[in-house]
Parts: sequence; structure tokens; C-alpha cells
Amino acid sequence: MNIMFQVGSWHYDKGGTDLFVKTLSYWLAKKGHKVVVLVHRLKNEKCSNEDIKVGKGIIKVRYTPEQKSGIRFNPFVYGYRLLITSIFVYKLAREEEINCIVVGETELLAMFPLIFLKTKILCRGGALMYETMSKEVLKERGNKLYSRFFIGLIKIYNNLSLKIPDFMIPVNQSEYEFMDKKKRKSAGIITIPHGVEINVFKPKLNLKDKKKIIIGYVGRLAPIKYPELIIDLFKEATLNIDNCEFHWVGPLDPNFKKEYFDDLKKEKNIKNARYLGRIDNKKLPEYLNKFHIFIQAEQQKNVSRSTTEAASCGLPIVALNIGREPYGSFTMNKERFVKQLRNYIEDRKLREKKGREARNIIEKNYSQDVIYGKYLKLFEELR
Repeated sequence: MNIMFQVGSWHYDKGGTDLFVKTLSYWLAKKGHKVVVLVHRLKNEKCSNEDIKVGKGIIKVRYTPEQKSGIRFNPFVYGYRLLITSIFVYKLAREEEINCIVVGETELLAMFPLIFLKTKILCRGGALMYETMSKEVLKERGNKLYSRFFIGLIKIYNNLSLKIPDFMIPVNQSEYEFMDKKKRKSAGIITIPHGVEINVFKPKLNLKDKKKIIIGYVGRLAPIKYPELIIDLFKEATLNIDNCEFHWVGPLDPNFKKEYFDDLKKEKNIKNARYLGRIDNKKLPEYLNKFHIFIQAEQQKNVSRSTTEAASCGLPIVALNIGREPYGSFTMNKERFVKQLRNYIEDRKLREKKGREARNIIEKNYSQDVIYGKYLKLFEELR
């Protein structure tokens, strides 16, 4: 089969979507398929087209022309990027005789010309565009007139562009409910969650420091994943407990400054917290295995890839999130979140039991072979 992806990054893993595309591309190529990846090339990025042989398959990485990053939350900048993407997507899909293309919500409008080809368009979930970008613009620009205008524009774009795909692939039940309402009636839909490389993300209990209980959090992206709320909840859950420490693996966004976290610690009057900075995705298993408990508090509908990876490392999960994943404790009630976190802190056997259960669930239902096999089956059915 000839399968295509559109993604923001190939060499610089900025988030879960980029990592998903890279890992799935290699998995498909090993099975003998041709994979074409179209990547945005930002100004001063040193990158060139690549043909990567993998077994009997091949990955063809292609870049758009050099573009400036542009002003954030500017509809004209986004419009220009969509136009460039549209031209190159159509050209590549025609030349490479692409059967299916997988794309995120933000790039859907650029896929419109593909309706004139036989290429099937699949929209993969992972982060609800309207929800995510609304929080970002409010965080950066405040609740002002332009913010409200931009949010309204994004909502219209989101609702209309979700009518384009032939198939929707949400990653969890919450996304399924959203996408099922927004898709066109003839479009198919199936939930396929995040896949994890279980031989890389696996428990290594001997790495843990027995003197301290490390509660960890991973926020790959900024600014929606700043740790203000998580520090408040950690502080409440560890009241009168001295042997706990909070570790945050910060966002991969180069604009994020360490000083922000230091200032936040002073403001919250908390000393037992550490900012671990920007960490390469390849080193993430090492850091996860130093944690005893993993927490997430984005209060979003999507469950982060990092949460699934933490479960694969045998960590009990406590998340302030609208999630229904079987491997963790998900709630939108802050009191329940604090109570569950404190239970895990005080009861070593309980957190170890829940960690083992999480690992078993990941092995059976969330490994890359299981998840990526579902993608391949879907591609073959749509061809």
C-alpha cells in the first residue's frame, strides 16, 4: 500500500503526534509498504528530502518550502500555511499514487483537493483543535476582543473542516463522541488509542529512589500544559508528608523559560518540586522509571501519549481529565484527585498493585503491534 502522513516535524519531536507518525511510518515500512511523509520546513531548519529504506518498504520524507514561523494566532499566517500544504499534498498524492492519508484536525482544509483523487482522507484525533487552541490564545493574549474573534474563527473552521475526512480516528471515547457529532453522515469512525513501544517503555524498579516518593508529570507542549494547577493539587495531597517530591518534565517548546517554573515555586511557597527541563523523547523512559506515581491535570478530553507511556512503565495513574481509559484513575473532581493521589502516596502496596495492573493492560491492548495493526487493517479496508 501507499500511505501518506502530514506532520509538523520529522527530526525534532515536538509532541505526541510527531512521534506517532514517525513510529507508525517505520512499522508500516517494515511490513513492506511505501510511506510518504510531508513535513513543514520552518525558516533556518537544516533538513532535506530523504528516502529511508526499511526492510522491503520505504519512507519518503518530503518538505514544504521554507516558511517563517509567523505570528501566533494570525489567521492569515495559518491560511498561507494551509495553501502551501494543499499544493504539495496534492502533488505528492498524485505522483506517489497514495491510497490513504492520515492528517490532524489543523491541516484538514489543505486536504480538500484530494477529493478529486482516489485518496482516502483519515483524520486522527489526539488533541481537539478548538479546545486546545482556545486555551492557548486565552493564556497568551487574555480574554480580549481579538482572542474571542480568533476562538470564534477556529470554531467555525473546526466544525466545517471535520466534514472533509472519509474516516475519523479518535484516540478515546470522549473524542469519539465529539467527532461522531461533527463528521459527515457517510464518514466512518473508529477509536484507536495511542500505541506504546512496550519493550522501550517498561518497568525498571531498581532505578527508583526508595527514600523519596517521586510524583511525576510530563507536559510536552506549551502553553496549555503549564503546571500551576498540578502544583496546587500536589501541595494539598502531600500536606504533612515530608518524603514526597514533584518532578516536571517540561515542554519541548523552546520558547518556554525555566524561570517561569522557579517563579511559580516562589509564588506557591513550595520547595519540594523540580523542573527537569526539555527532555529528548528517547530519554523519557529513563525519567518515567524514576517516578512512583504519574499525574496529569490538563482537564481536557484527550489523554496524553505520555500518560499511556507512564502506564506502560508500571506507574499508577491519577488524572484530572475526562478519560475512561482502564489503566488509570480519571476524574474531573479535584477532591477525588487529591484523595486518590494521597492514597497512593501512603500505601506502597496499593500503588505497586495498580502499577502492575496498568502495565498488564498496556501489554494486552496498547502495544504498538496491537494498535498499529488496527491502522493497517483500516487502511486495507479503505483501499
